Amino acid sequence: MAVTAENLNDDKGPKILAVLWTLTGLTALIVAARMFIRLRLLKNFGIDDYLIVISMVMSFAYCGVTTAGVNVGFGKHAAALTQENFELAILLNTVSFLFGIVSFTIPKLAVTAMLTRILNPGLPQKIWLWLLVGTAAAVSCICIIILFTMCDPPEALWHVHLVTEDGATCKSVWMLVDYAIFTGALSAFVDLYLALYPITTLLKLHMSLRKRLALCAALGLGSIACAMAIIKCTQLKGLADKSDYTYGTADLVMWTNIEANVVVIASCIPTLQPLLELIMGKRTLGSYSNSGKYKQTGGNYNTGTFDRSKRSAVKDDLAITNIEGKESQESILRDDQLGQDQLHQDRAFPMGAIRRTDNVTVEYEARSQSRSAHGHHTESGSW
Repeated sequence: MAVTAENLNDDKGPKILAVLWTLTGLTALIVAARMFIRLRLLKNFGIDDYLIVISMVMSFAYCGVTTAGVNVGFGKHAAALTQENFELAILLNTVSFLFGIVSFTIPKLAVTAMLTRILNPGLPQKIWLWLLVGTAAAVSCICIIILFTMCDPPEALWHVHLVTEDGATCKSVWMLVDYAIFTGALSAFVDLYLALYPITTLLKLHMSLRKRLALCAALGLGSIACAMAIIKCTQLKGLADKSDYTYGTADLVMWTNIEANVVVIASCIPTLQPLLELIMGKRTLGSYSNSGKYKQTGGNYNTGTFDRSKRSAVKDDLAITNIEGKESQESILRDDQLGQDQLHQDRAFPMGAIRRTDNVTVEYEARSQSRSAHGHHTESGSW
């Protein structure tokens, strides 16, 4: 964009801050709701939850560093800044990209962990999912390395006078742009794959069409993140605008944050059903608290008493997260199968249905005047 006297004072800084803090604040609320559900209601905090928390920390760091950059002139035309502020804005923006890249990479790991927990794919599919997401993460890390090694010495990346005055050398900026576009394209592909994979799996289940569509919609929100990644790729050419870097990369900064937050939101939406149940009055906080006695340990449910009728507690609801210590397969059994224990034991499932086995261990002790007897009973049921 040519800088003229009319547009010299253009400033995208306020727009940058409005977009970043509004969307990041909304994402933080959704993540807080997810943490409340996983810690307070279900008491089942998993690796995907830890990854989401780390991603939010990176997002806040990205917003903080970008805010500092805006305060020294980022978002304005370079011609309107002093040399000192121009170089400081470039430094802060370069550092912010470190947090930005990490903040949209980590949620993909969280989504993968959630999908493997919920859908329980076979070993080959599980290996492929982690290989795909791991490759995307490695490519993103290489992008960070390329960014900070563009110049020799590295500080010449933001101290632009070192190139003109002290003979510092920098690689062609288009090398960074091309690799960043490749990184963004791979990120978009991974987001789309993680959105489509559960859909292809869920559509094969024996359940009502309404439930299948609801599950597909909840787990397929990553397709929106794919669209955001594609839009971000169109803004990467701003990295090549060295003469007006602080203004030319402003949109890229916003879309990087948008992509990261959309991925986090998409990963959290499927986990929020218990909170929706509380709000709609379908359940009470006490019902979740009482279910804390059902602790999941390696697929076994160890408890003094086991009310088998509770298996049907969520038969009419969309259940993605673990409820009352049970995995999500609980809600994707056919309605006519739920609550019919003996029927499950007497006949096999048709092809394509999910088979689930719970091992229930009940220990009891009976005392008499003459001796103490200890019995141990193990019940295994499949449905």
